[in-house]
Amino acid sequence: MNRINLDTLTPQKFPSTWPRGLLTFIIIIFLLTVGTVMGLKYWNGHQQVYLSNLSQELKALRETFSSGEQEQVALFEKKINVLKELLGQHIYFSQDLTLLESLTHPQVYYTSLTFNPDNNSLALQGIARDQGVLSEAISGLVNNSQEVKAVALHTVKVGTNKSANFVLDIFLQPDILHYHPESFPAVAPVESIPINESL
Repeated sequence: MNRINLDTLTPQKFPSTWPRGLLTFIIIIFLLTVGTVMGLKYWNGHQQVYLSNLSQELKALRETFSSGEQEQVALFEKKINVLKELLGQHIYFSQDLTLLESLTHPQVYYTSLTFNPDNNSLALQGIARDQGVLSEAISGLVNNSQEVKAVALHTVKVGTNKSANFVLDIFLQPDILHYHPESFPAVAPVESIPINESL
């Protein structure tokens, strides 16, 4: 007769089915999130206090100036803002000149440049190493039809060292140069105010 092993019939404890690692991970993420939020609130409050102190110091500093000096400072600040705006618009034209630099032959340099907004053209005077280089430079300009609409060569003078002095006009496509004179601010009232050199 077979004997039954009583140890196999007694109930045994099994490990918990809930994944403890997942619970620990969730608690850590929660604590990190709460800590980050609390830290950001503290830092934001600290910065607000710092800005408030700076505003009070600035207000106290302004009260030390007379009303005439405050007016001069305000006018000077207005001039600086107008100059910043003008220089900001000048950057766009300067960035467009990088296109001209990329189109220019490496053995050609320009001695003068005049922009004509009426026909979106550049009048250039320059010097090429020789006539062959000038021919290559003009050919390179003409072959860039996406940027250059037309090229007009006016004069070429060959020097004693075979260098070629030239005058030409480059007519650019309408969307290349972003010059809009109507967008410049009116600066006449500001220019009429003399700058106090002592400021």
